[in-house]
Amino acid sequence: MAKAILSAALAGLRGRLDGMVFRLRAGQTVVAPRPQRTSRAGTPAQLAVRARFSRAAAFGRSVAADPALRALYAPGPGAEGNSYLAALTDALRAPVIDAVETAAFRGAIGDPIVIRAHDDHAVTAVSVAVKDAAGMTLEQGPASAADGAWRYEATRSVSAGSTVTVEATAMDRPGNATTLAQTVTV
Repeated sequence: MAKAILSAALAGLRGRLDGMVFRLRAGQTVVAPRPQRTSRAGTPAQLAVRARFSRAAAFGRSVAADPALRALYAPGPGAEGNSYLAALTDALRAPVIDAVETAAFRGAIGDPIVIRAHDDHAVTAVSVAVKDAAGMTLEQGPASAADGAWRYEATRSVSAGSTVTVEATAMDRPGNATTLAQTVTV
């Protein structure tokens, strides 16, 4: 991809011209060869990537059309890009759960489980499920955001010596979800 230095008459040129595509990026005109279309349907993996990108692009368009969402995805001072691009990127990246902290969870009602998660824009919700050794859900519910982390307080007691799995699921605004499970003996 080449950057074009154009005369003042052609500055800001965008579109296709004789096999070349002219785009305006960060105030500069960028020239690239016109993409080649193929008649092949693609492999299942390629089709999955196309579908994922189509969903991300649809989310980006919905953000660009909604002033409230557009403000949430506006680039910061000195940052390049636009709200559509930021939303598309967010839709392509799921949140990350850094830790499920169960040190204070002893199986009693009110015991805390702390989840540390991040996303390139925002983690909008975290839910927690506590399951027994057979995989049956003992309790589940939303965690509350507090001090840069998410906190869930147990609503049921678990017998001492029991082994349970704590599953935390983090969601972001586009609806991506990431789950991390940790096995604990209480």
